[in-house]
Formats: sequence, structure tokens, C-alpha cells
Amino acid sequence: MIRLLLLPGLDGTGALFSRFLDAAPSDVRTEVVPLPADLVGYPELVQYFTSRLEVGPDTILLAESFSGPLAISLAARHKLAGLILCNSFAVSPRSPLLGALAAPFLFRLPAPPFLLRHFLVGPEASTDTVRWVRGVLASVSRHTLTGRLSAVLAANAMADLGRCRAPILYLRGLDDRLVPETSIAALAAAASIPVEVARIPGPHLLLQVAPDRSWEAIRPFLVRLTPA
Repeated sequence: MIRLLLLPGLDGTGALFSRFLDAAPSDVRTEVVPLPADLVGYPELVQYFTSRLEVGPDTILLAESFSGPLAISLAARHKLAGLILCNSFAVSPRSPLLGALAAPFLFRLPAPPFLLRHFLVGPEASTDTVRWVRGVLASVSRHTLTGRLSAVLAANAMADLGRCRAPILYLRGLDDRLVPETSIAALAAAASIPVEVARIPGPHLLLQVAPDRSWEAIRPFLVRLTPA
């Protein structure tokens, strides 16, 4: 049975994977790997997980958004069955927007629903979805969130990407307003093997808003990598 390890986005808690896990096929073994709240930079996270994360040829890493560079670096250091990146990047998708989001004052209050809909969950997201995401983000310290956004601005896992030999699937939310299409092109150009891209209607938080469609794209990738 393939083992799918899930590395969360900016919040690092893994709490936002619950709907995705509920929709998982019964023959897929899933495990959420929360990020330590006191670690915000990629070098520290890579060092922490390199010695602690038990991975092998039966393991696929699925990294959401922030965790993409971390997963790429881990894949360069371990022999994995595969790597799945969801609305993520190998090098910082630098933009004035990300710089503004990293401002320390931004997370002093819970994020307004209209911002969550615009950037994370999409305009059609239910009130329950907005409250859920807002609550998870509010549970994480301002220091952690702003520190990780600053890490995104400096992220560059291109060298590790070139050393990664695991097959890569990229899940692209067609309505993602945070990670641009150029991030996929840069990633594909630096990868040592072709990157498979699955384009799925949905916002940045694709696994949360469209878990069933995400699994439809992931399942064939898992089947191909599962030993007969």
C-alpha cells in the first residue's frame, strides 16, 4: 500500500486537510505531518525533518503551498516513490502582494472573509468554509505566519529540484490567485524529469474546496507508482 504523507500549507497545523482526508480512497494510507510552530524558515525545517521523517520507496510526499520547497529538499535527500505539489513552487513567487502579506501588522486580527474568499477559498465558498479556514489561521501565532511568509519570499529549492529523481505531479488550481503560472514553468524547467500537471477548477486552497476533484487527479498517479 502506498503511504501518502501530507505536508501542510502556511498554518502548518494540518487541520485544513480534514475534508481531503475524509474523501481519501480506502486503499490509500494517509498521514499528516504538522510543521513545528517554532520553525518558520526552510533550512531549519529541512534539517528538522531530514533526521526525523521516516520515508522510503513506498512513500509519496504531498506538499501544499508553503511546504513545496521543503518537500522538494526532502525528496532530494531521500529515495521516494513520488512527489505531489499542490499550488506550490520551487522558487519564490515574488510579488508585491506577498510582500504586503508578510507585514507584521496584518495578522493582528482575524482575516476578513472577503480576503479569504478572494485569495484562498474562492468567491463561491460557503460561510462554514470561510469560518473554518479563518479559525485555523487564527489559531497560529502572528510570528509564525509572518515568519513563514518571509521565508516564502526568499525560497529557492531549484538546486534540490534538479537532484530529485521522484516522479512529480503538480496540482494546479485554475483560480489560484497567489501562485502564478510562471511558478509552474520555472519548476518544470528545473526538474530533472518531466513534471505532470493536473489543472483543476478551484482556488489556492484546492484540497479544501475541491477534495474529490483533487483525488480524481491524484489517484491515477498513485496507481502508476504502486508496485504490482
